[in-house]
This record gives sequence, C-alpha cells and structure tokens, in this order.
Amino acid sequence: MGPAVDCGRNLRGYSGTISSPNYPNRHPPFSYCLWHLETPKNTKVKLSFTDIFIEIDPLCRFDFIAVYDGPDTNAPLRDVLCGRRVAEVETTSNFLTLQFSGDYANSLFGFSTTYTALPQSNKSSLACNGDSMTVVFNPDYIHGLGYSSSDLTLINASCTAQSDNPIVFEVPFYGCGTVKKARHDHIIFYTNVIYGTAGGDVITRQKDLQFFVTCELDMDSTVEIMYMSTNQVIYNHQENGKYDVSLAYYQSKDFDSPILESPYLIDLNDTIFLQASVNAQDPDLTVFIDTCFASPEPDFKAPNYDLIRSGCIKDNTYHNFASGSGFARFSFNAFRFLKVHPSVYLQCRLVICDINEAESRCNEGCVTRQRRDLGSKLWKTHAVLGPIRLKRHSESEAAGSISEKKEEVVKTDQSSLYIMGISVLVVNILILALVLMRYYRKQPTGYRYLPVATQ
Repeated sequence: MGPAVDCGRNLRGYSGTISSPNYPNRHPPFSYCLWHLETPKNTKVKLSFTDIFIEIDPLCRFDFIAVYDGPDTNAPLRDVLCGRRVAEVETTSNFLTLQFSGDYANSLFGFSTTYTALPQSNKSSLACNGDSMTVVFNPDYIHGLGYSSSDLTLINASCTAQSDNPIVFEVPFYGCGTVKKARHDHIIFYTNVIYGTAGGDVITRQKDLQFFVTCELDMDSTVEIMYMSTNQVIYNHQENGKYDVSLAYYQSKDFDSPILESPYLIDLNDTIFLQASVNAQDPDLTVFIDTCFASPEPDFKAPNYDLIRSGCIKDNTYHNFASGSGFARFSFNAFRFLKVHPSVYLQCRLVICDINEAESRCNEGCVTRQRRDLGSKLWKTHAVLGPIRLKRHSESEAAGSISEKKEEVVKTDQSSLYIMGISVLVVNILILALVLMRYYRKQPTGYRYLPVATQ
C-alpha cells in the first residue's frame, strides 16, 4: 500500500483536458485531486467526460468525481460521478472545482474530461480587462449563421481568433484596429468590429456579419496604501477594477529600484518615493495624482491630513515628479500623527487620462472650485502595500513596551502577595472556628425550658 497521492492544479483558459493520475492506466490508491478552473467573465464551463472508469457503487461512496459550481468545494455541488460511463456537466458561473477521490482498493483506469468556456447566453459574451476585451462565441451559434471561426477577423484582417472551440477573440485596446474615444465624464471607450467574410468566388447567399464590441472604462481609480510603526505584517494585496492600477514604493528619485521587502524601515522625515502605474498596452494613457490624504485609522475617519487635494498641494514636503506614459510619481516626507497614533494610512485618488486630450483632468492641475463628487463606485482599484515602519518610533515603542512589561511584573508580584495574605487569613479564621465548635460540643448540657403545648 503506497502513500497518498495529491494532485490537481489551478487552471485558466478557454479549453483544455483534465485527467486522473496515470490515465489511461490505473490511478494510484488514495488519490486525492483538486482542480480549480477559471474561464473568462460572463462565460460558463462545460465538462465533457469522454471516459469514466472508476469503482462502481450506486452511491459513489468509495471512488468518486465531484463537480462544484464555483471556486472551491464550498460552492454548490453540481454532480457526483463514478462507475463506467460518459457524462456532460455545465456550471452557471465561470468558476469550477473538480474533485477526484480514490480509496485504497479497486483502483481502475480513472477518467478524462475536456472543459470548454461557453457564453452564458449560449451565443456570445464580452469581458473588459485592464488592456483588452475578450469576446467568446459559441461555435454552434456561429455555425448556425453559416460561418466558421476561420471566416471571422477584426478590423485588422490579420487579427484572427485565438481559439476555435470556443471561438475566442482577445481584442487589444491598442492594436488590431481598435478605436479609442475619451469623454469628459472620465470614461474611455474602446471599440472594434468582428467581421464575417462570406465564402465563394462569384456569389454568396450569406448575410453580412458584423459584431461591434465596445468596452467603456472609468478613468478614476483609488489606491490605498499604509505604513505602520507596529510589528503587524501587512501582505501585499491588489484588487483589480476595470483599469489595473498599482502603487509601489521606490528607494530613490531615480525610480529604478522598487521596495520589495516588508516591512520597509524608514526614519521620521525620510523621503518616501511612490509610483502609480496603469498596467495597459495603450501608450497614450497617463496617470494624474488628484488627491492623497492620510489618517491614523483604516476607516479614514477624522483626523485626516491632506498631502494633495483636487490637484492642489497641501503638504510642504509633497512633490510631483514628471509623469509619463502609464505612470505618475510623487514623494513626501514620513510623519506620524500626534497623541501616539502608531499607524498612518494613505488613500489616493488617481485619474487616468489620454495624453492627446488637451482638456483632460490631467491638464487641469489644481482645481479650487467645488467639483462634482465622483462617488465611491468609480474608485475601481485598491491596493495595500507596506508596512513602512518608523525606526525611531519603533525603538521608543519597544522601550515603552519593555518598561510596561516591568511594571506589569511588579504589579503581578504585588497582587500575588496580596492574594496570598488574604488566603492565609481566611485559613486561620476557619481553623479557629473549628476549634471553638469542638470545645463547645464537649461542655455539659444545662437545663432548658421547652414550651408546653396547649389545648
């Protein structure tokens, strides 16, 4: 009997194959596999089991395949399979978890399945990413219109489908004929067309086929960073919105060496260098630092301290560096809040602009008039970096914590002596009471008068 076998992995894509260990040979005893699959947004997953040959049991209690409609085994259970059969299973979302479990006996030949991403509408789907849009067609839908994947192209005819089953177009925002248009309400539109070219040399009875695909991206993003002077460790975390925006610390104004270690040790009044970047292929995009403010609390309640507000610099150590294609850079000197607040949280509102748009927000600079509140729903991207630990403050805190521990030890010793004294006193009182009770019990009983019952 061999050791347990762990298998499975994380998968992303449009289609592929999943098989049990050693397939088409016998799978090892005690096999346990988990595959986590993610397909493009607005699609679902279709599993086609071409071969299942595992231990036969009406209740699938021994060897089994479980299909979950979601990213893990806490998701709804879609189906449980075993025995000798073929099967098809579909999810309702673009996440699927496949579990295979085998016990110690009757190891057979396992299974093989293909997975395919299909539009949730069974026709077509569109998903907008940070620098491209993903179009997925159900092949049956395109075939029903009289076309195949080889008949479809983008505006630039050299840009064809990346996959035949399903039919998938990865449409870049910059290239393949994509047209970009910016509006003053902080929206950028990217549009392309998928054409169907009719076959034949002289005539055709097929209708012209054109799919217009458009992604509109909000240009306002928010990045939250923090630096702390406590021993708490903050792991890097990034949450992607429509635009993929990141914020990173750098060691100097040259911005050639990002800070990778955590925590990032720094002294009060040292200069902190940061770069905000939009991760997109479009070279005409740039980033503008609209607002950055600090708070001692993660919920950004008062007190707040502004570094820059609506493009107007509020802190005398804040400095903007020249921006470029896809990035903006700035710096300020490290500080701490008074009244022994150990942490500083920084929240920045970033605006993404088209370099070629003369009237964009990036070219307005400082705006002193009251601007329309963009609302939190437009703040698409959040990232947590850090911590930056203030060296001197940390040392003073460490010294303070040592003195506090000494005081706690002294207080603990005093409390222990007090409790011990009280305990000794209580024990002595109990002993004295016991002695008195025994003494009085040995004394002769005197005459006593009892009341006489009356009729």
